[in-house]
Amino acid sequence: MDFYTVGKKYNKGKVAHIYCEKNAPLNNIAIKGNCFLMIILVRGSITFSVGGTMQTALAPAFICFNEMENPFFEIKAASEYTAVYFHPKFLNVNMCFGLLRNTRYSDIATTHDMFMLKPFLDSVHIIPICETYLEKINQSANFMIEELEQQRDWYWSCRGRSYFMEIIISLERMYGLIGYGMQHEKSDNSFLIEDTRLREAVLYIESHYAENLTLAKISSNAGTNPTVLSSLMKNAFGCSVMEYVKKHRIIIAKKQLAFTDVPIKDIANMVGFKTVQHFSRVFKEYVYLTPAVFRRQAVEKRKKEL
Repeated sequence: MDFYTVGKKYNKGKVAHIYCEKNAPLNNIAIKGNCFLMIILVRGSITFSVGGTMQTALAPAFICFNEMENPFFEIKAASEYTAVYFHPKFLNVNMCFGLLRNTRYSDIATTHDMFMLKPFLDSVHIIPICETYLEKINQSANFMIEELEQQRDWYWSCRGRSYFMEIIISLERMYGLIGYGMQHEKSDNSFLIEDTRLREAVLYIESHYAENLTLAKISSNAGTNPTVLSSLMKNAFGCSVMEYVKKHRIIIAKKQLAFTDVPIKDIANMVGFKTVQHFSRVFKEYVYLTPAVFRRQAVEKRKKEL
């Protein structure tokens, strides 16, 4: 089995180090020494054995394995899932297995805003997905598969990576929520939020940031009213609800700019801005650089230091 996707028309022969399958049999999986495996379990359950230990994952959940493991699976007939085989270098060429396990990688990842991939490296295996996030994760997976299969333009690999990054961001958020690796979650404060209304608001924002969000819509989905939610947000984060929305959109945009070549206008739309002009104005307000300059500097910095 090949754990990669090859360009057919645009960028013919280009190798993207990722391969996706929906509901395919997980027989004789030989990822050891080759790649990571992430399963997005949407419905049903999957029982697996790794290292002689049997575990059962109940949907919705991520199931994660690294390149040192060869899992064996027992899948229920009614289960629905997506299997994603990938080498970390699909996210960035510098992310080889050796670097990820280097004792300095945490500092390197912080400096360059790279993914930690702790759910894989810590061999946690099962990370529950909260219902608020499920639709976003499933949608991103479907879009990723579509881009990798249809390869509709020169950016097919970057677009696939873009959606994959959304999934990894969600995975690392869920990993923080269940209490693992808290020291690694720099921008992830929701697991510290005791008020359930504020917690639901934050999770709703972070899984619906691409939509036309309003204070009323966010408050309704958090089970409270705008006045109460505004007060809770101000006390916890020192900003308004809509300010939190903008800040989160910029966090996602920075990742997309730094690690993909997707056109800026597409990134603007992806993170919830109707025009590239509005996106550029808000981005510069928070980052003090235009999106184009930020992208160029991020790439140059990695090339120089890594």
